[in-house]
Amino acid sequence: MSSPGKVSLPVIKRLPKYYRYISELQQKGVAKVSSSELARIMGTTASQVRQDFNCFGGFGQQGIGYEVNRLQAELASLLFRDHELSAVL
Repeated sequence: MSSPGKVSLPVIKRLPKYYRYISELQQKGVAKVSSSELARIMGTTASQVRQDFNCFGGFGQQGIGYEVNRLQAELASLLFRDHELSAVL
């Protein structure tokens, strides 16, 4: 996992889109997806996909791709924290 404050705003803004597409693949029963295939769906490059996921420690294996179930769970954990966050009002 990357250190707090090291992830750019554009990467953070792409996370919900990744989550939506990965969830669709999961519902279709897709087990693995490559960065190239995900890039095609997202309208970006495979390099960008890999760089985005590497901000959070990376979730795939070179030459094999990403396990859809694991990737969906990792993205859900990033987007939908299951614990309360402190806030200053």
